[in-house]
Amino acid sequence: NKGAQLVLKTVRAIEQGNYQSTPQPENGEVKRAPKIFKETCEIRWEQPGNQIRNFVRGLSPYPAAWTSIGEKTFKIFKTSATTQNDSGQKPGEYITDNKRYLYFKTGDGWISVDDLQPEGKKRMSIEEFFRGNKL
Repeated sequence: NKGAQLVLKTVRAIEQGNYQSTPQPENGEVKRAPKIFKETCEIRWEQPGNQIRNFVRGLSPYPAAWTSIGEKTFKIFKTSATTQNDSGQKPGEYITDNKRYLYFKTGDGWISVDDLQPEGKKRMSIEEFFRGNKL
């Protein structure tokens, strides 16, 4: 593993005092991350599932990825890969049993929504959501 070898080499060099430091510039161009707007946090379901899962992870817990189901907005905090038979759904369409699962069609498969937050409510697991709500 190249990463492990590099760590060992670096640690040994530091122990032996045989390393070269690189001074950071005192004043220079400071690069800032771009501002995140609500629109940039909307899940685009036509993307591959792995890309969507990483998008959700990267925005969780704040500002959180979101999607609309009907007229309501839901923040999505946790997803996982799942397999499901394709029944002609398009990306962004979902299937659910209104008890244990909520699966969204992605560009290349399906994603299970595990934790979400309906607008005006607290964050909860999908099972907790379905105890008092239906889609």
